[in-house]
Amino acid sequence: MKKVFVFCIGGTGIRVMKSIIMLMAGGMDTHGFAVVPVILDPHLDLVEKKNLHSLIAEYQEIYRRSVNNGSETLNPLKGFFGANIQTIDDLNNQTNDTQEKAGSNDKFGSYINFSSLGKDDINNFLVETLFSTKNLNSPLSVGFKGNPNVGTVVLGDMIEGAEWFRSFKQHCDKGDRVFIISSIFGGTGASGYPLLEKKIHFAENEPAVKNALIGAVSVLPYYKLKNPVSTGSDIDSANFYTKTKAALAYYHEKVLADYLYYVGEKNLRQEYENDEKKQDDKANFIELVAASALFDFLKREAPQRQQFLTRAIEDDVESLDLISLGSGYKDIVKSVADFMLLRLLVDELPKESCFPLKINRGLNESFYNDSAFKSLERFCEVYYNWYSELAQNKRAFAPISYDNPKKMGGWVKTISLDAKDDSYYLLEMVKASNKSKIKDHSNKFRFFLQFAGEAIDHYTNKIYK
Repeated sequence: MKKVFVFCIGGTGIRVMKSIIMLMAGGMDTHGFAVVPVILDPHLDLVEKKNLHSLIAEYQEIYRRSVNNGSETLNPLKGFFGANIQTIDDLNNQTNDTQEKAGSNDKFGSYINFSSLGKDDINNFLVETLFSTKNLNSPLSVGFKGNPNVGTVVLGDMIEGAEWFRSFKQHCDKGDRVFIISSIFGGTGASGYPLLEKKIHFAENEPAVKNALIGAVSVLPYYKLKNPVSTGSDIDSANFYTKTKAALAYYHEKVLADYLYYVGEKNLRQEYENDEKKQDDKANFIELVAASALFDFLKREAPQRQQFLTRAIEDDVESLDLISLGSGYKDIVKSVADFMLLRLLVDELPKESCFPLKINRGLNESFYNDSAFKSLERFCEVYYNWYSELAQNKRAFAPISYDNPKKMGGWVKTISLDAKDDSYYLLEMVKASNKSKIKDHSNKFRFFLQFAGEAIDHYTNKIYK
């Protein structure tokens, strides 16, 4: 199977990767590529990073249970959890994280051995010219606080000396691709992207790496932070656009990705607390748009020259639905609407005592207590919270109405679905079961995802019309 190595740089990279996983769970097509996330962030104990690792592991378990039929491995499903996710650990028994030294509590000054320089050493004056006292006293464990000059120094060592980078070069085969996710207005992402791309292009001894088709999404400012004077933060979001312009000028000359996507907001609507330890910002529409760039990249062929891409919305409104988003977002809306319907079925079916598939297909109490279904339940809960955050953020991505499961004709706003309540979907699951031969395989969990997917698609396919 072809692979796409997705390098998630910094906090934005982590959050965009989460949206990628959610879209994959909802059936977005990766065109035969297995997705290999590689997380590049210096934070040691960032909860958001740990949660992403847990989400990846949960997705992998659901995928594995959907293709495992005893001694036989089945083809991936078309639809829910149909794309494979692998990790560097899967490929080479290595940790999928950054070098420990870069994620320490050491201050930047200690990292570069600044104290060893004599007061009259010319290098001392050079360091003091390039880096402020705050830079030198900043601990590496909380990232680079919007300072790409610091990130450039540290990330160079993080990449070149990391086991995951050596493993990437070892397992990147001919036909594999690279996709890089980063912000352009901070420290980790702005410095990490060009450094990583350069090291890939200069991998002279690994032709598959050097010649890999590269896509990248650079996320422009899309939120602001609370006033640094009142919060004591070292980051002032008033400088985001200035930093972005400076980075864009550099990128124009130096970055060489075959496809470079730019995503951002013209007006910074959402304001976040700058908490270096938690970084628990709510899911944002711009992260979802950035995630969609990966799926666009995977369906494209190698271009004759470098391509620059972005995407727009139809109407500049505070809360986006199918119409105000525009026709280019139909696949995303369908993916989200489908999975939220799957979540509804996952919640409702264990309570259905008369469901025919309880006997005919073994979807009984034992099935619902099995570890595979429990993994799906946990994933659905994370998904629900993710979509709820999107639907309540500024700007809101809120194309579905999921508050009343007994009045489901308006599940997708602005269109009317023929399924008026959940019984319509249960009936279609029975019909899907009747069309499927039991002897094809014995994987009940796969049957559940398959029948639910066919039932849901029967109604939501109307989104494309």
